[in-house]
Amino acid sequence: MLTHWRRWPARAADWFDADELAQARAYNRPADRWRMARSLASGAVLVAWIVGQLAPRLVDALDVTSWIVQLVAVAIALELSTLVVTIPFDLWRQLSYDRRWGLSNQTGRGFLVDLVRELAVGLVINLVLLVPLWAVIRATDLWWLFGWVLFATFTVLLGLLWPVVIAPVFNKFTPLEGGELADRILAVARRTDLPISGVLVADASRRSNAGNAYVAGLGRTRRVVVFDTLLDWPVATVEQVVAHELGHWRFAHLRRKLPVLITAELGLFVLTWLVLRWDGLLSLAGVDSVREPAALPLFMAVFPLGYVLLQLGSSYLSRADERQADLYALEVLAAPEAFSDVFRRLAEVNKADIDPSWWKRATATHPPIPERLAMARAWAQAGPR
Repeated sequence: MLTHWRRWPARAADWFDADELAQARAYNRPADRWRMARSLASGAVLVAWIVGQLAPRLVDALDVTSWIVQLVAVAIALELSTLVVTIPFDLWRQLSYDRRWGLSNQTGRGFLVDLVRELAVGLVINLVLLVPLWAVIRATDLWWLFGWVLFATFTVLLGLLWPVVIAPVFNKFTPLEGGELADRILAVARRTDLPISGVLVADASRRSNAGNAYVAGLGRTRRVVVFDTLLDWPVATVEQVVAHELGHWRFAHLRRKLPVLITAELGLFVLTWLVLRWDGLLSLAGVDSVREPAALPLFMAVFPLGYVLLQLGSSYLSRADERQADLYALEVLAAPEAFSDVFRRLAEVNKADIDPSWWKRATATHPPIPERLAMARAWAQAGPR
């Protein structure tokens, strides 16, 4: 019996020839080193802020008594310093490396515009979270509990607002025009009793040639989005992509993930509360208590640590969701050849890692492409149910 909880054993060499494997490795290995170097550089900035006690020094230099002003100043300075260190990595990736591989369409002007937008959105989101969080931290020793409630509420609101407020800052979304593709997508939605009025197309091609689609939002803000880079693909292939996304909708994957994410956030807050009770660590950062706005770099360093362990569990669940959506597309359309064509195209166009390391496999949110191809073959051999 085919189940989305099962991992299909699959060797990349069984599905891709030697040249395809060599090309995938040639692209992904430097890209993996880039990701590691960028993460280390970003982490080094936080360490420098903590060990150098830069936040207390900044607060002293400001000579203001308002803790809100102090917190905002530290947050902005921390964000800017991280940005300065990571910009060279992003420049190299978007304007040099990916362009050489035919993946990036980004321009220097586009890079700067995106940078400003990301900085603005990042600062707004951080301050919307951090100011009330620090108010709670300063008000009660149970800040880990009330902070968790704050973050849980924000997580739900972000799921509602992201598609209609934040995503349009970075991309233009237009309804998929009428035609064979739109008709077939709406027909699939009607066949499966999924009420959608249409599909939105994102202008992703101005940055990249990569193909993608996704379901975003909750409730009335939920929508299916396809990148405009997919519109030149065969209709039957794009139909498979959208059927997969409708599978996420059918099984309420986004809504189902919320309780898991919110529960994980509680664990992160408890862990952070325990660690930040350590006087030696507070002394290292130059603060007497986490209540001080100057403790922000320390909080930002400790809070994400739990994600390393949580990522293994959340990634496993995410891969199971992807398999369930894959099986849904196979059942609804009963076209395993078109389904397989999707992933062969994605492997080529997106320069996907078709032979990932065990760690990348364990932390990836999607199953490797060879595994998905093997699942399609197993479904075809078993026959439609």
